[in-house]
Amino acid sequence: MTVTVEKLLARGDEISIQHGQLVIRPSSGMPVPQEWRDKYSPALLREILLTLGMDAYEYGGYSTGLYGHHKAAGVTIQFPSFVGGMKTHAIFNANLNRDRTTKAGAKGSSLPKGHFRISPRSHLFQFWQSTGLSTPKRLSSFHDYLGNLRGILFAADMVAGRKNRLDTGSLRPLSITTAEVRKAFQPDNRRTTTGQVTDNCRTMMPDKDSAPAQQNRGFQPKPSTCTESHVKTVISTCVYTAASVPDRSRKQPAEQTEEEWLADCFPANSDNTTDQ
Repeated sequence: MTVTVEKLLARGDEISIQHGQLVIRPSSGMPVPQEWRDKYSPALLREILLTLGMDAYEYGGYSTGLYGHHKAAGVTIQFPSFVGGMKTHAIFNANLNRDRTTKAGAKGSSLPKGHFRISPRSHLFQFWQSTGLSTPKRLSSFHDYLGNLRGILFAADMVAGRKNRLDTGSLRPLSITTAEVRKAFQPDNRRTTTGQVTDNCRTMMPDKDSAPAQQNRGFQPKPSTCTESHVKTVISTCVYTAASVPDRSRKQPAEQTEEEWLADCFPANSDNTTDQ
Protein backbone atom coordinates (compact mmCIF):
# COMPACT_ATOMS: atom_id res chain seq x y z
CA MET A 1 0.00 0.00 0.00
CA THR A 2 1.29 3.44 -0.95
CA VAL A 3 0.60 6.12 1.63
CA THR A 4 0.97 9.75 0.55
CA VAL A 5 0.26 13.10 2.14
CA GLU A 6 -2.22 13.90 -0.62
CA LYS A 7 -4.23 10.75 0.09
CA LEU A 8 -4.36 11.47 3.82
CA LEU A 9 -5.49 15.05 3.23
CA ALA A 10 -8.13 13.91 0.74
CA ARG A 11 -9.84 11.83 3.41
CA GLY A 12 -9.83 14.73 5.86
CA ASP A 13 -6.80 13.94 8.04
CA GLU A 14 -4.77 16.80 9.53
CA ILE A 15 -0.99 16.68 9.06
CA SER A 16 1.69 18.87 10.60
CA ILE A 17 5.25 18.78 11.93
CA GLN A 18 5.55 19.72 15.58
CA HIS A 19 8.76 19.69 17.63
CA GLY A 20 10.48 18.09 14.64
CA GLN A 21 8.12 15.10 14.43
CA LEU A 22 5.25 14.16 12.15
CA VAL A 23 1.80 14.64 13.69
CA ILE A 24 -1.29 13.08 12.09
CA ARG A 25 -4.83 13.60 13.37
CA PRO A 26 -7.10 11.19 11.46
CA SER A 27 -10.61 12.37 10.59
CA SER A 28 -11.87 9.18 12.26
CA GLY A 29 -10.57 10.39 15.62
CA MET A 30 -8.71 7.11 16.12
CA PRO A 31 -5.06 7.25 17.30
CA VAL A 32 -2.29 6.43 14.84
CA PRO A 33 -0.56 3.13 15.74
CA GLN A 34 3.12 3.57 16.57
CA GLU A 35 4.09 0.77 14.18
CA TRP A 36 2.33 2.56 11.31
CA ARG A 37 3.99 5.85 12.27
CA ASP A 38 7.46 4.31 12.36
CA LYS A 39 6.95 2.73 8.94
CA TYR A 40 5.53 5.69 7.01
CA SER A 41 6.77 8.83 8.78
CA PRO A 42 10.13 9.12 6.95
CA ALA A 43 8.51 9.01 3.50
CA LEU A 44 5.72 11.40 4.49
CA LEU A 45 8.18 13.87 6.02
CA ARG A 46 10.34 13.79 2.91
CA GLU A 47 7.26 14.34 0.71
CA ILE A 48 6.27 17.41 2.73
CA LEU A 49 9.76 18.92 2.63
CA LEU A 50 10.18 18.31 -1.10
CA THR A 51 6.79 19.86 -1.86
CA LEU A 52 7.62 22.92 0.24
CA GLY A 53 11.11 23.17 -1.26
CA MET A 54 12.75 22.83 2.15
CA ASP A 55 15.39 20.71 3.84
CA ALA A 56 15.85 19.74 7.47
CA TYR A 57 18.56 18.17 9.60
CA GLU A 58 18.69 15.09 11.82
CA TYR A 59 21.02 13.92 14.55
CA GLY A 60 23.98 11.91 13.31
CA GLY A 61 26.33 11.61 16.30
CA TYR A 62 28.81 13.85 18.12
CA SER A 63 32.45 14.26 19.00
CA THR A 64 34.52 16.50 21.29
CA GLY A 65 37.72 18.36 20.56
CA LEU A 66 39.76 21.58 20.53
CA TYR A 67 38.97 23.94 17.67
CA GLY A 68 40.51 26.96 15.99
CA HIS A 69 43.76 28.79 16.60
CA HIS A 70 42.96 29.19 20.28
CA LYS A 71 42.22 25.46 20.73
CA ALA A 72 38.83 26.20 22.21
CA ALA A 73 37.08 23.20 23.73
CA GLY A 74 33.76 22.23 22.22
CA VAL A 75 31.27 19.62 21.08
CA THR A 76 30.59 18.95 17.39
CA ILE A 77 27.19 17.46 16.64
CA GLN A 78 26.67 16.00 13.19
CA PHE A 79 23.40 17.04 11.52
CA PRO A 80 23.18 15.45 8.03
CA SER A 81 20.44 16.98 5.89
CA PHE A 82 17.31 14.84 5.79
CA VAL A 83 16.45 15.33 2.11
CA GLY A 84 19.75 15.94 0.36
CA GLY A 85 22.00 13.92 2.67
CA MET A 86 24.57 16.75 2.86
CA LYS A 87 26.98 16.40 5.78
CA THR A 88 26.48 19.39 8.05
CA HIS A 89 27.41 20.02 11.66
CA ALA A 90 27.14 22.48 14.56
CA ILE A 91 29.86 23.29 17.09
CA PHE A 92 28.92 24.16 20.67
CA ASN A 93 31.20 25.55 23.36
CA ALA A 94 31.88 23.12 26.20
CA ASN A 95 34.42 22.33 28.89
CA LEU A 96 36.47 19.15 28.56
CA ASN A 97 38.18 19.30 31.97
CA ARG A 98 37.08 18.32 35.48
CA ASP A 99 35.80 21.13 37.66
CA ARG A 100 36.77 19.37 40.92
CA THR A 101 38.93 16.60 42.23
CA THR A 102 37.32 13.16 42.42
CA LYS A 103 38.43 9.57 42.58
CA ALA A 104 38.47 9.59 38.79
CA GLY A 105 40.96 12.45 38.55
CA ALA A 106 42.22 15.81 39.78
CA LYS A 107 40.55 19.15 39.17
CA GLY A 108 41.51 20.52 35.76
CA SER A 109 42.44 17.12 34.32
CA SER A 110 40.90 15.97 31.06
CA LEU A 111 37.54 14.23 31.09
CA PRO A 112 37.25 10.82 29.42
CA LYS A 113 36.89 10.87 25.64
CA GLY A 114 33.42 11.99 24.62
CA HIS A 115 32.61 13.55 28.01
CA PHE A 116 32.07 17.28 28.46
CA ARG A 117 30.56 19.89 30.77
CA ILE A 118 28.25 22.77 29.86
CA SER A 119 26.58 25.63 31.75
CA PRO A 120 22.88 26.61 31.77
CA ARG A 121 23.81 29.69 29.72
CA SER A 122 25.46 27.70 26.93
CA HIS A 123 23.94 27.38 23.45
CA LEU A 124 23.87 23.60 23.78
CA PHE A 125 21.75 23.79 26.93
CA GLN A 126 19.36 26.32 25.33
CA PHE A 127 19.13 24.19 22.21
CA TRP A 128 18.34 21.13 24.31
CA GLN A 129 15.52 22.94 26.09
CA SER A 130 13.95 23.86 22.73
CA THR A 131 13.52 20.16 21.91
CA GLY A 132 11.20 19.47 24.84
CA LEU A 133 13.34 16.52 25.95
CA SER A 134 13.96 15.85 29.62
CA THR A 135 16.97 17.71 30.98
CA PRO A 136 19.66 15.55 32.59
CA LYS A 137 19.94 15.95 36.36
CA ARG A 138 23.68 16.58 36.01
CA LEU A 139 24.95 18.83 33.22
CA SER A 140 28.14 16.77 33.10
CA SER A 141 26.14 13.74 31.93
CA PHE A 142 24.80 15.26 28.70
CA HIS A 143 26.96 12.86 26.69
CA ASP A 144 24.66 10.04 27.78
CA TYR A 145 21.54 11.82 26.48
CA LEU A 146 22.50 13.20 23.08
CA GLY A 147 21.26 10.04 21.39
CA ASN A 148 17.72 11.09 22.33
CA LEU A 149 17.92 13.68 19.53
CA ARG A 150 17.35 10.86 17.04
CA GLY A 151 13.95 10.98 15.42
CA ILE A 152 13.70 14.78 15.57
CA LEU A 153 14.05 17.01 12.51
CA PHE A 154 15.69 20.40 12.93
CA ALA A 155 15.74 23.69 11.04
CA ALA A 156 18.82 25.92 11.03
CA ASP A 157 20.67 28.61 9.12
CA MET A 158 24.11 28.08 7.66
CA VAL A 159 27.07 30.05 9.02
CA ALA A 160 28.22 32.49 6.34
CA GLY A 161 31.64 31.61 5.01
CA ARG A 162 31.79 28.27 6.86
CA LYS A 163 31.20 25.26 4.67
CA ASN A 164 28.45 22.95 5.94
CA ARG A 165 28.42 24.55 9.38
CA LEU A 166 25.07 25.32 11.03
CA ASP A 167 24.46 28.37 13.19
CA THR A 168 23.93 27.03 16.73
CA GLY A 169 21.79 30.03 17.68
CA SER A 170 19.29 29.27 14.90
CA LEU A 171 19.13 25.50 15.44
CA ARG A 172 15.63 24.50 16.53
CA PRO A 173 13.07 21.69 16.03
CA LEU A 174 11.28 21.93 12.70
CA SER A 175 7.70 23.23 12.80
CA ILE A 176 5.21 23.25 9.89
CA THR A 177 1.54 23.94 10.56
CA THR A 178 -1.45 22.03 9.21
CA ALA A 179 -2.45 25.11 7.20
CA GLU A 180 0.98 25.25 5.53
CA VAL A 181 0.83 21.57 4.61
CA ARG A 182 -2.69 21.82 3.21
CA LYS A 183 -1.89 24.96 1.23
CA ALA A 184 1.15 23.26 -0.34
CA PHE A 185 -0.76 20.14 -1.40
CA GLN A 186 -4.25 21.51 -2.00
CA PRO A 187 -4.01 25.08 -3.36
CA ASP A 188 -7.35 26.85 -3.79
CA ASN A 189 -7.97 27.20 -7.54
CA ARG A 190 -11.72 27.67 -7.31
CA ARG A 191 -11.66 31.40 -8.08
CA THR A 192 -9.51 30.93 -11.20
CA THR A 193 -11.64 28.03 -12.42
CA THR A 194 -14.88 29.94 -11.94
CA GLY A 195 -13.56 32.94 -13.84
CA GLN A 196 -12.49 30.77 -16.76
CA VAL A 197 -15.88 29.08 -16.99
CA THR A 198 -17.68 32.44 -16.96
CA ASP A 199 -15.43 33.84 -19.69
CA ASN A 200 -15.86 30.76 -21.87
CA CYS A 201 -19.63 30.84 -21.55
CA ARG A 202 -19.73 34.51 -22.52
CA THR A 203 -17.48 33.93 -25.53
CA MET A 204 -19.48 30.95 -26.82
CA MET A 205 -22.94 32.60 -26.40
CA PRO A 206 -24.70 32.53 -29.82
CA ASP A 207 -26.25 35.65 -31.33
CA LYS A 208 -30.00 36.09 -30.79
CA ASP A 209 -32.53 38.04 -32.82
CA SER A 210 -33.37 40.09 -29.76
CA ALA A 211 -30.56 41.28 -27.53
CA PRO A 212 -30.77 39.91 -23.96
CA ALA A 213 -30.71 42.29 -21.03
CA GLN A 214 -27.22 43.42 -20.13
CA GLN A 215 -25.76 42.01 -16.91
CA ASN A 216 -24.35 44.21 -14.20
CA ARG A 217 -20.72 43.11 -14.19
CA GLY A 218 -19.61 45.68 -11.61
CA PHE A 219 -17.86 48.98 -12.06
CA GLN A 220 -14.20 49.18 -11.09
CA PRO A 221 -13.00 52.14 -9.01
CA LYS A 222 -11.13 54.83 -10.93
CA PRO A 223 -7.40 54.13 -11.02
CA SER A 224 -4.90 56.95 -10.67
CA THR A 225 -4.43 57.25 -14.44
CA CYS A 226 -5.54 59.68 -17.10
CA THR A 227 -9.18 59.86 -18.20
CA GLU A 228 -8.47 58.37 -21.61
CA SER A 229 -6.91 55.23 -20.20
CA HIS A 230 -9.71 54.89 -17.63
CA VAL A 231 -12.42 55.05 -20.29
CA LYS A 232 -10.74 52.33 -22.34
CA THR A 233 -10.62 50.08 -19.28
CA VAL A 234 -14.30 50.65 -18.48
CA ILE A 235 -15.42 49.96 -22.03
CA SER A 236 -13.79 46.53 -21.99
CA THR A 237 -16.05 45.44 -19.12
CA CYS A 238 -19.38 46.40 -20.71
CA VAL A 239 -20.62 43.51 -22.87
CA TYR A 240 -22.92 44.18 -25.84
CA THR A 241 -24.66 41.49 -27.85
CA ALA A 242 -25.20 42.30 -31.50
CA ALA A 243 -28.85 42.79 -32.46
CA SER A 244 -30.28 41.79 -35.84
CA VAL A 245 -31.37 45.43 -36.48
CA PRO A 246 -28.73 47.85 -35.11
CA ASP A 247 -29.83 51.10 -33.49
CA ARG A 248 -28.19 53.81 -35.63
CA SER A 249 -29.07 56.54 -33.13
CA ARG A 250 -27.01 54.96 -30.31
CA LYS A 251 -23.32 55.72 -30.14
CA GLN A 252 -20.89 52.86 -30.21
CA PRO A 253 -19.05 52.22 -26.89
CA ALA A 254 -15.80 53.56 -28.25
CA GLU A 255 -17.51 56.87 -29.11
CA GLN A 256 -19.24 57.32 -25.76
CA THR A 257 -18.11 59.43 -22.83
CA GLU A 258 -17.90 57.86 -19.41
CA GLU A 259 -21.26 59.42 -18.42
CA GLU A 260 -22.95 58.07 -21.59
CA TRP A 261 -21.52 54.63 -20.98
CA LEU A 262 -22.84 54.62 -17.40
CA ALA A 263 -26.26 55.78 -18.60
CA ASP A 264 -26.44 52.87 -21.08
CA CYS A 265 -25.17 50.20 -18.68
CA PHE A 266 -27.07 51.48 -15.61
CA PRO A 267 -30.28 53.35 -16.69
CA ALA A 268 -31.84 55.69 -14.15
CA ASN A 269 -35.02 53.59 -13.93
CA SER A 270 -33.08 50.33 -13.48
CA ASP A 271 -32.62 48.52 -10.18
CA ASN A 272 -28.89 48.15 -10.89
CA THR A 273 -26.63 50.51 -8.97
CA THR A 274 -22.91 51.17 -8.90
CA ASP A 275 -20.61 52.71 -6.34
CA GLN A 276 -18.87 55.86 -7.45
